[in-house]
Amino acid sequence: MGNYSGQAVYQYTISDLDTIFNGDFLWEQSNLETLVENEDASFRISGVFDQGIANGPWQFEFGEYQTNSRSQVVGYEYRVLVSGTQEKGEGRLSEGKPDGNWTYTINQIKDSEIQQILFKSDITYDKGVPQQNFQIENDSSVLVGRFLRDGLAHDEWSYYGTERVEDMEDWFFDDGLLRNIRLTTDQVSKEIQVFDTNAPNYKTIPLHMGYISLLEAVLQEQEVESGIASILAQNLGYYQKIDNVLRQLGSDGFQMEAKVKVPFYPLDSLQTKTLEQIASDYQVAANLSRTILRNSHLNIVKRTDPEAYFYYNVAQKISSDFLEPLKALVSYQENDIVAYQEIPVMLQRLWPNGKPNTEITVTANESGEMRSFSLPSSEEFGYEGNDLLSVAALATYARMSLEYIKGSLASRLTNEEQLQMLNGLEEELIQLNNLLEREVDSVSGFTMEYRNALDNLQKLADSSLTTYADMKNPDEKLAYGNSVKTCLMALTDLAQTLKNIPLQQEAIKKEYTNAVWNPFMANVMAEQVKKRITESYEEVLTPYFLKATSSLECGNVKALNEQIIQTHKIILDLRNKDTRKLERKLRREKRPMEVLQLLQVTSTPKNQ
Repeated sequence: MGNYSGQAVYQYTISDLDTIFNGDFLWEQSNLETLVENEDASFRISGVFDQGIANGPWQFEFGEYQTNSRSQVVGYEYRVLVSGTQEKGEGRLSEGKPDGNWTYTINQIKDSEIQQILFKSDITYDKGVPQQNFQIENDSSVLVGRFLRDGLAHDEWSYYGTERVEDMEDWFFDDGLLRNIRLTTDQVSKEIQVFDTNAPNYKTIPLHMGYISLLEAVLQEQEVESGIASILAQNLGYYQKIDNVLRQLGSDGFQMEAKVKVPFYPLDSLQTKTLEQIASDYQVAANLSRTILRNSHLNIVKRTDPEAYFYYNVAQKISSDFLEPLKALVSYQENDIVAYQEIPVMLQRLWPNGKPNTEITVTANESGEMRSFSLPSSEEFGYEGNDLLSVAALATYARMSLEYIKGSLASRLTNEEQLQMLNGLEEELIQLNNLLEREVDSVSGFTMEYRNALDNLQKLADSSLTTYADMKNPDEKLAYGNSVKTCLMALTDLAQTLKNIPLQQEAIKKEYTNAVWNPFMANVMAEQVKKRITESYEEVLTPYFLKATSSLECGNVKALNEQIIQTHKIILDLRNKDTRKLERKLRREKRPMEVLQLLQVTSTPKNQ
């Protein structure tokens, strides 16, 4: 069961054909033959179940032992002396939760005797909620503190060395909120304010590994390590070991339900989605970075190939300046602690010297000459802000840069690596094409002109994929495949923009309509103004945009998309401007390119 395999003796009942533990339970494993040959990992778990829920006294023992093969005869038994470590957790459970006094002890064993206590925690519970004073110690230090009746950390927690009396570290809680930490070294104390005492909101959370990670993040700028945080993390890890065993046996709830308060800065839906995008881009970028930096063939080639040397160093720089801070942010998201930090303050901690530039400068050769790298589209990335959207742009830039670098290094990678790259690329192409197909197929309510335009986009995608599939040279195929990937993303964006035109027309019509009082009818009538502008948009430009899809190439898909978006924005902006001169020029103009020129819209390359 799980990581454990052994013999069990237990009582049970049958309910709906399921076996329910009910009564005494014993599960253990040890192997003398394995012990004599090398070492043995043993365990012994005993307790009582009540209809599948752990109740009453329980004991968990885990050991890792070796022997010197010497044996003793005691009475009628051969005894083998063992050395190693023994872990033992024991106490009572109430409905699966620790109740009363619980201890977890790790002993160093030598010749079957306890040589040293490596770790011991002693905590009192009330159905999972820690109460009153507690003590956790290891082989060199001791932590003492206390909880309120509801499990909130409170008052002063002190951490001191077993060889000296004075405190090494003190935490000061006020009703669960950790206000200050005092660190003492060589009788010199340093006070650190931890959490803002004037935050707009606070939230009560479990004192779990996420809280430890939050403290590490907050203390990062102080360049200090907390002994209290370390020993708490040890104890949480050992408790998790017991919890894992009980969960495998069907009984949940063995956790130290200690609580703390932290400042709370709720995330909105956009921030949550942005964090997910950051995590996604980081994972891709981290995999690319590992592939490049750990490639044995590339490490050899770069010694004599200046281009490989340069790109390798750029990848290394991206890994340290971009990915390492992003890794920390992603871990914050995984531990669900982003909302307990102010975003600008958190980003300052992650990039204390400011975010890296899009222009990445590294040594270009062994002689130390410098050279800069930046994506061709680097000007489109602005991530100087102190919000998550800026970090998302940074993560995307890191991913795209590494994709570019990997493509540039393709000829220097092994054939196996090229094959892996092609496989990964083809999976992306399939996903992107499926996304485009969903957009093209969702045409309910659209006229035939719109359906034909969307079909043209799919035809371009299909022809590009066919060309890719027919290519034989791996290097050429990889380069062309990456261009098809960009094309498919642009086609999906254009499909969404085309499908949005009817809504844009309605928005323009509404913007260009005035409510006018009719004295003859004694009512308010809707009157459309600046008709020549709206008619040029609906009767000249919209048909042109739809027809332009019939002669599209991958190189101008993005330009057409931007042209449509720009036109809509300009039309809306003209509503409140003096357009009499423009309207006179538009009166007889039916040529799309001339209308676009009058509106000062950037023309689409190859469609002029």
